[in-house]
Amino acid sequence: MKTFGADISRRTEINITSLIDVIFMLVVFFMIGSTFEKPALALSLPTASSGEALRRQMLTVSLDEAGALYLEGERIAEAALERRLMAESLEDPELRLALDCDGRLAFQRVTEIMDILNRAGVKNVAIRHELPR
Repeated sequence: MKTFGADISRRTEINITSLIDVIFMLVVFFMIGSTFEKPALALSLPTASSGEALRRQMLTVSLDEAGALYLEGERIAEAALERRLMAESLEDPELRLALDCDGRLAFQRVTEIMDILNRAGVKNVAIRHELPR
């Protein structure tokens, strides 16, 4: 058999340019979709002329090294604390409370106070601490 001209060998190639585009779009989609930590919907809430502002207060309960109990800086007995917090939580079911404890205080004492707070109906308790410098 006679051939004319140079011998042309055909190489088979797979064009992956469009595949790379699809993969890039998937990567971008997953990166954008996985970083939403805040609400993505910005709302402009309506205003009203009547009503009152909801004032949320944060009470502070403190425990010193000896285990003495203080409410807003004034010493208080456990029974009185429970009664006062029960009245406060009935008035405001979303009452927030900060618990300040001395670092050398026994954890059993902290657990007892947390139990008192639970019986009084306080559900939002933050235990304050200092950040290392």
